[in-house]
Amino acid sequence: MSKVSEIFTARNVFAASLIVAGLLLAFLAPKAAVNVDEMLHYPHAKEVVNWYFTGGKDASCLDTPLTNLKYYGQSVDNLTALINRVFSIENEFLTRHFTGAFFFWLLLFFSGLLGKELTKSYWASALVVLSLLLTPRLFGQAFGNLKDIPFATGYVAGILFIIRILKSFPKQSWRDIIFLVLAIAFTISVRIGGLILFAYLGLGIISLLVVKPFLLKYIVSTKSCIVRLMGQGLTIVVGGYFLGLLFWPFALQDVFRHPLQSLSMMEHYAVSIKQIFYGEVIWSSNLPPGYLIRWFWISTPEFILVGLIYFIAFLTYKFSKPGEQLFLELFALFMVVFPIVYVIAIGSNLYSGIRQMLFVVPVMVVLSVIGFQNMIGVFRLRKSKLPYIILFFSLMVLPLVHEAKTFPVDYVYFNAVSGGNKKAWSNYEYDYYFEGMKQATDDLISEIGNNKATVAMNCQLPNYFEKYSNIKFQYTRYLERSSVDWDYGLFGVNYIHPWQLKNNTWQSAKIIKTYYHKGNPLVVLIKRGDKTDLDAIQEIKDRKWDEGEHLIKDALESEPNNVWLLVNLANAKLAQAQYAELDSVLKKGRTIHPYYEPFYLIEAQKFYDQQNYEAANSVLKELNKVNPFYSPVRSLTEKVEEKLNNKLN
Repeated sequence: MSKVSEIFTARNVFAASLIVAGLLLAFLAPKAAVNVDEMLHYPHAKEVVNWYFTGGKDASCLDTPLTNLKYYGQSVDNLTALINRVFSIENEFLTRHFTGAFFFWLLLFFSGLLGKELTKSYWASALVVLSLLLTPRLFGQAFGNLKDIPFATGYVAGILFIIRILKSFPKQSWRDIIFLVLAIAFTISVRIGGLILFAYLGLGIISLLVVKPFLLKYIVSTKSCIVRLMGQGLTIVVGGYFLGLLFWPFALQDVFRHPLQSLSMMEHYAVSIKQIFYGEVIWSSNLPPGYLIRWFWISTPEFILVGLIYFIAFLTYKFSKPGEQLFLELFALFMVVFPIVYVIAIGSNLYSGIRQMLFVVPVMVVLSVIGFQNMIGVFRLRKSKLPYIILFFSLMVLPLVHEAKTFPVDYVYFNAVSGGNKKAWSNYEYDYYFEGMKQATDDLISEIGNNKATVAMNCQLPNYFEKYSNIKFQYTRYLERSSVDWDYGLFGVNYIHPWQLKNNTWQSAKIIKTYYHKGNPLVVLIKRGDKTDLDAIQEIKDRKWDEGEHLIKDALESEPNNVWLLVNLANAKLAQAQYAELDSVLKKGRTIHPYYEPFYLIEAQKFYDQQNYEAANSVLKELNKVNPFYSPVRSLTEKVEEKLNNKLN
């Protein structure tokens, strides 16, 4: 019995949890899906690496006017590009996914150590590891998200060593100082927001001196202590900052101005992205105040929420007995709450739910585990503890089952408190990474075989077909699919308007297979067959009205929900000034998609052609409410405004 207890020590269980996690990550990495962000950041990473290999002659990584990627340090993305180049690795995305798995494992390791630092128990460390593995929004992005996961790793590591320094201040070891330097440098190298760790360290020291004023007296009266603190402080600032810039070409062009430009850009990202929230289309640059809080509430597993409730309850109790533990827990809580409050206060451009705020989740999980330990620690008898233990671990089954059933799209998770995934579909962002495409592309490749085919997709994931010379990739928006030439189409439903999803007007009659995620349509496979729709649109472009209209009507018989065909038919009627028939087409189109921007634009153009500028302006205002970033409307808007101004003058 004693031998068993010696084996199953808390520290050994923590180590075992890390080993099991490592094996699990290594097993899943080759099976992970490539996401659309990887297709954006990895080509840039290769350009960054080439900048170093050419001594700065290839400056393409510094010219990113559309993507703004030069503002990202993205050191882990760059690392994978370097590894692939040096070792001539053919399967580049496999390297990325193993690298992502490694940094997620480091996140587990540092989070576990943070749990130990705050509880003095390796049991907490092991429970933190388990809890993070059962946090789908985090674990589900372990392989392909090489920005947010590594940033979270650096953030947690930085907090860990800051707390260690505070606990031993002012006699902290140089070992902890060096580790903090490396943590800060790494976090900055991923994203400039890592600068916040400097602020945390400063705030922690100031708060500690307020709580323990005798420390300040000791420091001031001890010359050797002052000298050592100044040396350590300089090491942290200089080392943490400048080491973080070494793998970031844009920052190296101006080491003080460019990182600050990046920080400003990150806080107020210039590109506004369409989002679905509460069943409505909103824009990431104009989010409602409750956006982030709501997302945390619906995407956090119930067992973590329960632990956080316990934590807050016991934290209020600890105010009656203030001490170091209260100070450290409040400090950790601050590092969860402050970033959330800050981005809400400054109106940051956020998108894809909590993705940009994933770095606070591990600390949140640590606090949840502390809350759970506090709860069971109240009771002396094992029988009294049992109901709370059963509740906590029973709730873990929910995300566990979800992850097991939905990998590699397990990051799309909504807790049962919010109604689960079934209720979230068409009400919130779903598979924004388009990871559901992996299984669909595998099936389609088998379907095509050795035949030649063009595959259309509404996401940039051509990598799935790169090894197949007989398959050509074609990007198109789902609704505009009739304007391009393709044989098979794979379309994710994430960016289809929620009205269409709720009213079942989005499906093509040519869908041959639908891929589901917890009962919700995720991806559809379409076999086009005849290309009457493509021919019809070409005839309209060539101003062959009769032929085009005839073909459109034929195409609509086989695909009545094809709203893009009605847009082209409406344009034909507009060009021929057949306004009564145009109104009929618009009416029919709006039964399929009442918020489709081209219908507003065509209607406004009709009123403009009829010299009814007030009516045109009214329609344009409605369009602006639907989509304030719809660029095709600019020219007509300027013309209408000019006419209205001339009329007033």
